[in-house]
Amino acid sequence: MMTVLEQLQGFLREYTGDNSMVVRNDTTILSDMGLSSYDLAQLVGVVEAHFRIEISDRAAMQMRTAGDLVAYIEKNR
Repeated sequence: MMTVLEQLQGFLREYTGDNSMVVRNDTTILSDMGLSSYDLAQLVGVVEAHFRIEISDRAAMQMRTAGDLVAYIEKNR
């Protein structure tokens, strides 16, 4: 079974079209991944649907790293 981080990496690779993207817990969402605020909103939507959770706008804006997002998913699913 894939870890949450591996699944997140898969979503990002598909979204960006960059199959070589490596996502670690300390990878920053906006700067390291090169995502805009719009991209982040799209990613949140994919994550919510896949993991059947809800991420508030406030919670999403507080997430700085992939590890923050993984921790939120693991806590709330």
